[in-house]
Amino acid sequence: MIVAEFGLRGAGGEPVSFERTVHSHGLAALAPATIRPATAALPLAYHRTLSAAGRIVEATLRERSGRLVVETRQQIGKKAAAEVAGAARRMFRLDDDLAPFYRRIASDARLSWAAAGAGRILASPTVFEDVVKTLCTTNCAWSGTVRMTQALASLGGGAFPDAGAIGSAPASWFRDVARMGYRGPYLHEIAREVRAGRLDFEELLPARGKSDAQVEEILLALPGVGPYAAAHIMMLLGRNRRLVLDSWTRPSYLRLAKKKRARDSSIERAFAPYGEYAGLAFWLFLTRDWVGDDA
Repeated sequence: MIVAEFGLRGAGGEPVSFERTVHSHGLAALAPATIRPATAALPLAYHRTLSAAGRIVEATLRERSGRLVVETRQQIGKKAAAEVAGAARRMFRLDDDLAPFYRRIASDARLSWAAAGAGRILASPTVFEDVVKTLCTTNCAWSGTVRMTQALASLGGGAFPDAGAIGSAPASWFRDVARMGYRGPYLHEIAREVRAGRLDFEELLPARGKSDAQVEEILLALPGVGPYAAAHIMMLLGRNRRLVLDSWTRPSYLRLAKKKRARDSSIERAFAPYGEYAGLAFWLFLTRDWVGDDA
């Protein structure tokens, strides 16, 4: 069932690369999502299990003739279809305007390639999900992140669980099923704050008017969120100034920049000329080879 079609254009009329967005960061492939690679017979597809209008819905997103096509495996009603369509639009950030960034990099030797449609960081349907998944990446191997997010999807009946489900889970679930270690109590606390209405992560989106400094302060006050996690969440929010500096990005930068060593402050200075897009420019510099240049 086709529930929606959107032009692959941003708010400023700029192009949106479906492939680059799907492959924009590792969290995009975590449960309850899967990426089906393109084959000779089938195009690239992004599968995502969603909770819509109180039911579990299997959605597939693909590109067709320059448009984002959103389909569901089962027949669903108007309310669920509207929720699935809204989730897809949000995930691909179609209301974001990257045209100013593209104009800035048009003659940039390092980043001009991105103006063909790269730079959108695939979001989750909710900011809450992006916060939780980011915490599942801290201080662990990627296999641990995969395990934790798979457990979370099971808790949500196949979709990502809401704050009520996570906040109601017993401590033993975090310890014995998801094996989250120190993150378990942190996620439990955050979920309960969201469920009680004391935390509203949607208020952190750029359209809600808070400054980057205000959002960073709120994020750093959360249990388990340090500078890396805060920068990562801000990138997922579409706040592109902060650089995500961690055990993968630092050595990747040194390799690509052909440097033996560099302090974080030096890396930040290297991308400071990009202003509010410094973190995005840094991320694109590191991830260009994730997708062929013709994508």
